Amino acid sequence: MQNISTRSRLTDVNASSHERSERLFSLSGLWYFRTREGKDVGPFRYRCEAEAMLTRFIDETSRAQQSSMMPHKLHFRTCGVIGRRQAS
Repeated sequence: MQNISTRSRLTDVNASSHERSERLFSLSGLWYFRTREGKDVGPFRYRCEAEAMLTRFIDETSRAQQSSMMPHKLHFRTCGVIGRRQAS
């Protein structure tokens, strides 16, 4: 399993510019994490809870980004009578 601090998104230029320790912080005894977009998420009661939610957030964001980049297969409906010949 790859360490969270070494993961990068496809749009990132420099993966080493963001590390987990820079994204977690405590304020008034509660824990938060900061997204790359600069939004603070929390509060969490424990640091381990904030770490787990950060990991989940990164995984879900990564999955959503990957699925949006995959080409969608087009589905067509056909009528059930195509190909049938009527008796003359």
